[in-house]
Amino acid sequence: MTPNTFPYDNPALRKAKSSKQILIVDDEKDIVNMIAYKLQAEGYRVFTAYDGLDALEKVAEIKPDLIILDIMMPKVDGWVVCHTVKGNLATKNTRVIILTAKAQFMAKIKGLYILQADVYMSKPFDLGELSENIVKLLCLEEETHFITRSPGTLPN
Repeated sequence: MTPNTFPYDNPALRKAKSSKQILIVDDEKDIVNMIAYKLQAEGYRVFTAYDGLDALEKVAEIKPDLIILDIMMPKVDGWVVCHTVKGNLATKNTRVIILTAKAQFMAKIKGLYILQADVYMSKPFDLGELSENIVKLLCLEEETHFITRSPGTLPN
């Protein structure tokens, strides 16, 4: 690996990422833009929404593989969006990362166990950690592991 290279940045992984659609939902445009810039640079197909109502429309339209979702938003909050996505047969397998300023224990319980979000992250957050969570949730390590392994080696 060359210096200053993200550990998940290899051609096979970049190809796998290019087939994945991620919807970023937050009413704070700066946060949306920062995350979108990072994920587009990593090769993902990125879509954005700035409120829960717009998010639900985009989920129906693009069927994202993963949603990065704020909780406190206008029109429809993130709790309702998550509940709707996870409660619909067509979208229940969509991965959801809740990314919110709500760091209270009960909010985490609601997000992870009641609404079945896959990851709960509190703001402020680390972009590298967000990126790693995305790779893990979309199983991109497994999809590309056989390609990045040296010839003649066995899987761990």
